[in-house]
Amino acid sequence: MVVPEGVLSAGYDGQLLWWKSADRLWIRMPRSGEWLAFAAPEGPAAARFEREPGIFRFFFSSTKEVSEFDLSERQLRPMEPKESANEPDWPEVIGAGYVLERSGDSILVRDSEGVTSAVPLADTPVFQLFLVEAGAEKPVGSSFTMPPAAPGDSSVARFRVRNTGTIAVVITRLSIDPGPFKTFDQFFPPRTIAPGDFADFWVRFAPEVPGQYQRTLYINDLKVTLIGSSEGLPVLEVETATGWQTMKAGDVTSLGSVERRSVLSRRVRVTPFVPLSVSGEGFTLEPGAETSYYTIRFASDKLGIARGTVQEGARTFPVEVTVTDFPTPTPSIELLDEVGPARQVRFRVKLSEAARTNLTAAVSVSFVPDAGLPDDTAVMLLPNSVRTVPVTISEGSTATEELLVQTGTTAGLIQLRVTVGNRTAQTSFRIAPAAVVLQSLKASVASANAEIILTGYDTVRSASKLAFTFYLRSGQTAAPGRIEVDVGQQFSDYYRAVSGSAFRLRAHFPVSGTHTELDSVEVEIFNSAGRTTTGRLRFE
Repeated sequence: MVVPEGVLSAGYDGQLLWWKSADRLWIRMPRSGEWLAFAAPEGPAAARFEREPGIFRFFFSSTKEVSEFDLSERQLRPMEPKESANEPDWPEVIGAGYVLERSGDSILVRDSEGVTSAVPLADTPVFQLFLVEAGAEKPVGSSFTMPPAAPGDSSVARFRVRNTGTIAVVITRLSIDPGPFKTFDQFFPPRTIAPGDFADFWVRFAPEVPGQYQRTLYINDLKVTLIGSSEGLPVLEVETATGWQTMKAGDVTSLGSVERRSVLSRRVRVTPFVPLSVSGEGFTLEPGAETSYYTIRFASDKLGIARGTVQEGARTFPVEVTVTDFPTPTPSIELLDEVGPARQVRFRVKLSEAARTNLTAAVSVSFVPDAGLPDDTAVMLLPNSVRTVPVTISEGSTATEELLVQTGTTAGLIQLRVTVGNRTAQTSFRIAPAAVVLQSLKASVASANAEIILTGYDTVRSASKLAFTFYLRSGQTAAPGRIEVDVGQQFSDYYRAVSGSAFRLRAHFPVSGTHTELDSVEVEIFNSAGRTTTGRLRFE
């Protein structure tokens, strides 16, 4: 049986376990093991377990008060005072036929025949204390020696309270006498630990001056002597842009950042002077020009955080360096050809300085058509006919190879954009609204038919009328004169079925009389931007 410090009285009838502290009554629920705490008069208490199931009564001798606990309602209610409350018939029952009695500093158990036996107060606790190292548990005895720490430094240890019994344990005290030992990352009492479960906490030893230290760690009634020593160990300092920074054993010291393939140098001062060593990929240590000084050098081609360790005797000082990439050159776009519709325009990406490593540029083209016009899918990067393409820039180069963009045949804004790393550049040019452009013309005549073939594009996609004028070899206009044709609907239907505005038009006219008298034809085509004429086109 265990009676922790601060327990004034306790009882157990085989079903309900309870104990009384200075001003609290603690009751353990039989099935769940949960502890309930109720405010109660100061001083010890006695309990009487009534015949009515689930009803328990408590007598507080300091105030002569009686309270009733209802197991089903989980409530403690004061009762009206009764004469029986003044009578000494409230034994502390701890089992069938056994009563707990206190005599001075001793606790006695009296059986049904009146025979008493003493219960030692320093019985073995139902929990054990362990040191946790690398996931393994090591039992802790009556004393524990912390790792040494220099003045201003600290050392830590992780402890575990494990319940090795078969009933829940309530930790009501976790503390250390004032001094250089402190708990941290801990649980806070009261803490219930189920059978087989555990709760962890850490202890930090942080002496301010050299010396030998001892303090007591309390866990309920368990006492462990903590021992620590601190000697005047060498002090390590690293020189930074803002001055000398003291390095602490076990704590990571940042040495700053360095560009890849460049060398970072930091002076280290050791007082008093002792040998140092360094480990870690890319780290080297060189003696300084003055006694007590070293120089740490670091270089790497790997981006990210690089970690190393400075060793002084048994102490380790972790260090880290941030490796950054080369600054990205600023890109720009250079057009190598005159821009316009239905063209393949050469361009290239230029860099503000030669690439210091292989780079990838993301090149893209976008098209914003004028109001009322659709996208033109002919606006593409060639030769793969895509709108985004990665382009490699080799180390040492200042520009990409020549690239091609197809401009399309629709009025709107074409934008070229390039991204290299976190830097972006763009340029744009317009395909302007214009009268229909005819790229090829052909006229031919046979015995009874004249054929005219026109190939071109209409950037505003609004071709509406054609006019044909035929001429004889004599120079006169052939009958019936100027022939006008409304083609707005035909072109509108055609444009809805295609992307862009390129077209090929074939026109046929019947010929009466001698066809050899026909000499040429002049074609006019109209759209919303104006009129285009072919001039006289001779028949083949």
